[in-house]
Amino acid sequence: MSLKNRAGGAVSPAMDVNGSPTSAEIPLLPRTGRPSRGRTEKTEKSQPRWLTLEFLLYYVVIAVGLPALFICAWGFSSANHINYYQYSRKLGKGWLLGRRVDNSDAQYASFRNNIPLLSYVLVGHILLSNVVQRQIPSLRPLFSLIFSLIFLSVIHGSSVIKILVLAAVNYAVAKYVGGRLGVALSWIWSLGVLFANNAYDGYKFASLSQDLAWLDKYKGINMRWWITFNFTTLRMISFAMDYYWQTNGGRDKSKYEQTHRQTCSECSSATHPGEQCSKSRIETPLSASSYNLLNYYTYLLYVPLYLAGPIITFNDFTAQLRHPPKSITMKSTLLYAVRWILVVLCMEWILHTIYVVAIKDTKAWGGFTPFQMSMVGYFNLKLIWLKLLIIWRYFRLWAMADRIETTENMTRCMSDNYSAIEFWRSWHRSFNRWLVRYVYIPLGGQRYYALNIFPTFTFVAVWHDISLKLLTWGWLVAIFILPELALRKSFATPQFRAKLGGWYRMLKGIAAVLNIWLMMIANLVGFAVGVDGVREMMRQIIFGEGGTVFLVCSFVAVFAAVQLMFELREEEKRRGWKK
Repeated sequence: MSLKNRAGGAVSPAMDVNGSPTSAEIPLLPRTGRPSRGRTEKTEKSQPRWLTLEFLLYYVVIAVGLPALFICAWGFSSANHINYYQYSRKLGKGWLLGRRVDNSDAQYASFRNNIPLLSYVLVGHILLSNVVQRQIPSLRPLFSLIFSLIFLSVIHGSSVIKILVLAAVNYAVAKYVGGRLGVALSWIWSLGVLFANNAYDGYKFASLSQDLAWLDKYKGINMRWWITFNFTTLRMISFAMDYYWQTNGGRDKSKYEQTHRQTCSECSSATHPGEQCSKSRIETPLSASSYNLLNYYTYLLYVPLYLAGPIITFNDFTAQLRHPPKSITMKSTLLYAVRWILVVLCMEWILHTIYVVAIKDTKAWGGFTPFQMSMVGYFNLKLIWLKLLIIWRYFRLWAMADRIETTENMTRCMSDNYSAIEFWRSWHRSFNRWLVRYVYIPLGGQRYYALNIFPTFTFVAVWHDISLKLLTWGWLVAIFILPELALRKSFATPQFRAKLGGWYRMLKGIAAVLNIWLMMIANLVGFAVGVDGVREMMRQIIFGEGGTVFLVCSFVAVFAAVQLMFELREEEKRRGWKK
């Protein structure tokens, strides 16, 4: 099995007077005009537009455009298409609709092919863990660690020793060097390990001593242990910084609890740290004795979250390990399992009908029209979103079954985003929150926002993969965010809205369309068709036959979709929903 994703970066923390980060809820890409803590946001509820003539026209556009997307993709995925022979070798034997399946995405194929094996492990782990939690709950950390070591020994073989040693160095630095120097060294060590792992492909025991060469024979199921170790580096840094804030005063608990408990139903009824809300579990330091070696390794190697996350902080995890939260129930876990199954079935249907991954991998887009090229790009991005949703939800479900609450990584559909700022708040949300707590705020937070996004996204790119393509993606994302930020600061004001009246929403819609195009270009370069694919797509649009018509039709369709997104946001406000 190989589930790939990554992060790192050296930092000197900047803190408030209590020694803790100023806020764990300031988004990496902040909302404009967000009220300060302690104030209530006063917003006027708008009148619904769903049944207006304007929106009926949008419905017509969507009703025509949406089927056209699938018809186009089905067309060039047909066995009768002239380019089919170029990528057909990438297709496997399917089980749905009598069609072949495009299981050529290595990351998802690794997960998809191993779902039965992972599910056996899941059931065994949950059964044993529940027995321990009911009979001898004090031994839960030890049981979890033993199970993790057995699991990692199977999938990584003797390389589990390397993981333990690398993590032990970080623990020693955080605990026995301590202070700001300990935090800085933890970051340096974690980043250094990322680069060294990549450079030496996980090292060989024989390179240390020929007497240890025999250990290299025990490779396990997944020899590339350093791919999943990227998540471990995030946990190593989390432990080091949470411990630093605990030893340097942490949050003023009495002041925090006095203001927070009045508004938080979970915290007001909590009798143990684990029963508090997620924000309180993250921000409130644990007792000094909790930052011990057993809890550290249990946190780092926790099986349900080890391979792909979601990411959880040391404070949050350890608080729940001792006292499971009340928010997780049998009903909520079963409903979440049903949702996961439905998403998997949706993915299977797409993989059996639209072969864009195979087309992208073989660059079998010769002769495609601008519309067809754009569909190759769009559906590749959609499948990336869908596969990550499936993988993250599976492991989140596993943690829920073990009574550990984590963040939902995908809080909004990829196609329901018009803002780059909001997009990155709802994509890999647990990583976003990690970045906020351990990178964005220590670098100065919103005060230096325009400067912070470049080192932050450079860090994100390096964490995912140390390659020029990912660095290009990170810098493009940072650059494309700046125009939106400038427009928000200049025009997203009550005065400007009042001056333009109804035209404000139209101008905002035009800006949103341009923003979506820019976001698609950046993500196509980083995670889908790459620079060559985007170059060919742009060439077709600018110089290809029908490029101008496609551009106009695309603008109209995306504009209609954006207006529906605006109204969905208003509906969420009217119903009091928060995403």
